[in-house]
Amino acid sequence: MKRVEHVTFPSLDHVYATGSSTPTEIADVDVKDSAVQTDLSMDDISHMSDEIKHLQSKLNDKSTLLKEAFTETVTKNDEHVRLYTGLPTLSMLLGIFNILTAKCSSLKYWSGQPSARDTNYRRNRGKPGPARKLSLFQEFILTLVRLRLGIFEFFIADLFGISKSRVSQIFITWITFMSNVFGKFLKWPSREQVKKYMPLSFRKHYPNTRAIIDCTEFFLQRPRSPTAQAATYSSYKSKNTAKCLLAISPSGNITFVSKLYGGNVSDRYITEHSGFLEFVEEGDDIMADRGFTIRDLVTSKKATLNIPPFTRKCSWGKRKRLNVNEIKQTRNIAKLRIHVERAIQRLKLFRLIGNIIPWSLKPVTNQMIKVSAFLCNLMPTLVRK
Repeated sequence: MKRVEHVTFPSLDHVYATGSSTPTEIADVDVKDSAVQTDLSMDDISHMSDEIKHLQSKLNDKSTLLKEAFTETVTKNDEHVRLYTGLPTLSMLLGIFNILTAKCSSLKYWSGQPSARDTNYRRNRGKPGPARKLSLFQEFILTLVRLRLGIFEFFIADLFGISKSRVSQIFITWITFMSNVFGKFLKWPSREQVKKYMPLSFRKHYPNTRAIIDCTEFFLQRPRSPTAQAATYSSYKSKNTAKCLLAISPSGNITFVSKLYGGNVSDRYITEHSGFLEFVEEGDDIMADRGFTIRDLVTSKKATLNIPPFTRKCSWGKRKRLNVNEIKQTRNIAKLRIHVERAIQRLKLFRLIGNIIPWSLKPVTNQMIKVSAFLCNLMPTLVRK
């Protein structure tokens, strides 16, 4: 008698997927092999091989990965762009770069005063000087991030995989270039433009206001030279500072930035020699703090200076006082003049100039302030309508 061997079928957790419930029915299922045919040419295979090699080399190059990842982080969204660069949106960041990219491809890295006169430099794709290790966009991001956050050079050098000296070269080159391009956009507006965008708070009390002015100081690293220490020491701040005159329109845009002076220079001297008075026209109202003793300078331009009134000595004692109208005038001026303080605060949110400025960056401090002022004007409106 022929022996029948027992056959064990594999267990199935979900037999309903085959449409049958018994092992016999499962055995009767007709199974067919299927295949997909793909035609690949030798060019396609070669291209894929090159792409794999490129990705492998990119993965092995950690510095390249780090700088590309950081650039992607900065440009991730509008919030990241605002935090890292100070610009409000990503589209504005890309738009500014498109303005610069037409001219920045031939920039020469700054390497001291003699480099401006050197004509025997090696060219790299049309750019004089040393070979470029970063793309133009990465150099642009490096400059804005350093200006906004005030990050140390060694940290940026590690982020972008370059040396500290190259970070300094890139920053000085780009900040000078952007200052030359954007400086012309810090224009003194016409009287018609000022009145068109004048907020209601100014129309009500001081409708002829053309500008609000104030001087601000930037802290400098203490210089080694005794002469430089004496020229930059501010008795008001008790530190070494550089001072400039700032003017804003009633709407809050920065319209004038003077060059920097030593911290021991008076506000009157800066106002008189900075070129600000050349923009003042007959009939203008200039608003300032009580410390600006420039009424004669403004009057010579047939303009008006609006400052809080000074207190007078009381007739019944040694105290000083203001009458009721003078108190109201002081309050009205203070409510409007505070906007120039807010503009200065916004300017100093660019940490490289808001903190202590290294003495090595003193030659480009004017350029940094000018670029920062331009970027501030791209932010949302400072004064509400």
